[in-house]
Amino acid sequence: MAVDLKKLLSGRKFLPIYATRKNSDRHSLGPVAVEFHWTSKCNYKCIHCSYNSRRQVKKELPDDVIRSVIDDLISLKTHGVYLSGGGEPTTVKNWTGYAEQLMSSGIEVALITNGAALKKSHLNILRNMNYIAISIYSDDEKEFNQITGGRSFNKQFDLPSMIKHQDNHAVVGARCVLNSINHRRIVSIYQKAMNADFDYIIFIPSVDYEDANISLSPNEMDTVQNILREYYGVFDLSRTNIDSLLERKIRHYEPVDYRGDFLTPPAECSAVSIRGNAFINYDGGVYLCQPHIGDSRFCIGNVREIQFKKIWNSKRHSEVIDALNGQFAAGLCKNCRSINFNKAADVYDKNPSLTADIIKDVFI
Repeated sequence: MAVDLKKLLSGRKFLPIYATRKNSDRHSLGPVAVEFHWTSKCNYKCIHCSYNSRRQVKKELPDDVIRSVIDDLISLKTHGVYLSGGGEPTTVKNWTGYAEQLMSSGIEVALITNGAALKKSHLNILRNMNYIAISIYSDDEKEFNQITGGRSFNKQFDLPSMIKHQDNHAVVGARCVLNSINHRRIVSIYQKAMNADFDYIIFIPSVDYEDANISLSPNEMDTVQNILREYYGVFDLSRTNIDSLLERKIRHYEPVDYRGDFLTPPAECSAVSIRGNAFINYDGGVYLCQPHIGDSRFCIGNVREIQFKKIWNSKRHSEVIDALNGQFAAGLCKNCRSINFNKAADVYDKNPSLTADIIKDVFI
């Protein structure tokens, strides 16, 4: 399947949703996309894991809570659900049943997975997903074992041909977190992924959500920059994100104060204010942006205690929106994809015709 990664990752995919919702009664809107972190358990022990402390808790949402949330997402007309999380989503019993329930109700489903637990019996459900993002770690087996503590080296590259089928519409992409072990192999990892028939590969500098000192060092970032410049001609720029990496000097997100890029000083986070996303954690906490998962100051409720549809659009929900808007306006946000969505919305407000060439994407 032909994939233009720049469009897939562009902040402008937010615009059709923003244009539809910006003047709506926001208190009546359900979430556009929900990221379901239903377990903290994982079958790998990756050295770069940005959820390491959460993973140690080894908890997951019970079946009745997951089913209740799914029912509420359907009634709230949610467009897309990511199966993702601080753990590996496919380790949860009946994960395919939950995915089937969502899809049979018209909700698009995406899976972010390390792939180790995927089996042939899962193929039908996988082929009906919107996309599957498979984590790959290295094209060298020793490095793979060092990074993950796992023993499924070959499987990471076997999955695209296993999943793809003539009637398949799912995009099968690769995600590779660059860490202290694998960063020098970025070219050969890219080539291996392309030969394995992945539709694209995204390289992600390790992100340090928990201040665990897992980010690439300045010397390691310089090394990656030098490699990419030397081998730049090797890459198909429609199928990988190395241009973006070079622009950011291999940092996970831009290190500068984002407020300088706005035509009008930002007063609110558009993505939060139009109630675009929800993140549901394995402990039941519901959050509005990924970097704040686990921070009780920004939790709008707990699905282990209250139904999701009673949490969403509640008084507490509005209070957290106000708090997050204050943070965004003050330039305090980081490690958040919504920064680019806000930049796109800022330009759109001056020129609404910008939505004309945008491909709609329910996953924001």
